[in-house]
Amino acid sequence: MTKRSRRKPEPAPEPKRGGNRRIRPKAAPAEPAEPKPKLGERLGSVRLRVTAFLERLRRPAELTLRALVVVAIGAGAVALGRLVERHVRTSAAFEVTSIDLEGHVRLSREEVLARAGLALGANVFDVAPEDAEAALLEHPWIEEASVTRRLPGSYTIEVRERRPVALLALGDVFLVSENGAVFKAVEDDDPIDLPVITGIERERFTHDRVYRTSILLEAVALLHDYRGAGLARREPIGEVHVERDDGLSLYIGGDATYVRLGHGPFREKLGRLRTVLDELGGRGARAEYVYLDNERRPDRVTVRVRDVLDPEVEAAAIAQAPQTGG
Repeated sequence: MTKRSRRKPEPAPEPKRGGNRRIRPKAAPAEPAEPKPKLGERLGSVRLRVTAFLERLRRPAELTLRALVVVAIGAGAVALGRLVERHVRTSAAFEVTSIDLEGHVRLSREEVLARAGLALGANVFDVAPEDAEAALLEHPWIEEASVTRRLPGSYTIEVRERRPVALLALGDVFLVSENGAVFKAVEDDDPIDLPVITGIERERFTHDRVYRTSILLEAVALLHDYRGAGLARREPIGEVHVERDDGLSLYIGGDATYVRLGHGPFREKLGRLRTVLDELGGRGARAEYVYLDNERRPDRVTVRVRDVLDPEVEAAAIAQAPQTGG
């Protein structure tokens, strides 16, 4: 067997040589370079960028400038306002030259002006009208107040004082106004020649607002009706007593005749009381007590003459009393 002869690989062909120079493959042609922008185009681009930058800066700058302007105007206004205020508060042209006061009866002019904080010669801007009104309304005797200021230097004050119609005995003694309000404790210079309301339980009066309001209004209404019946001068009321059932009784005249009225309305009952007093006066008699609280027979009046019970007087009083039904 013959061995297979191994063939040697043929050597790679050498590149052709041109003379003594080696031939290399040609490189790919380079892309043509972009033409450089002209100077005008470059300047335009720069201007655009600068403009854009300035636009970004302009808005905050405008806001800042506006804020500065507002601050400057505000500061100027404040400074001007202070100058004007200093002028009007120190100028003699704005001194108070007149104060008209109306409606004061119990209080003196000096008391009212002192309470309001007003005085002749003071600056008219020292006290505002609303501040003067508030100060006046804090006085217990003043129920309503109105203060008007007129430039350059005058005020008009109108007040309405409370009118006391009764005293309230509640441990201490208080004044009660005609609208049923307790407005102050009685002091040495306060009026005391008024009917006294008694029989009210202090704790209930203090804590029960509805009761407090209703009982005082009813008592004041009774006093009003009593005057309307023409009895106040003839038989002045010394005491209005609140009974346990919240009905009202009176002690009238110099001998404190007891008159039990019960619950309102009171006008018809007071009319019958006047008839009874007229009948007794014609006989020269005085009643010890008069009962007008019979709810079933409102026309019936029970009378006890002092020292003796006189049936004839009682019968006459009943007969003379206005009839309101059986």
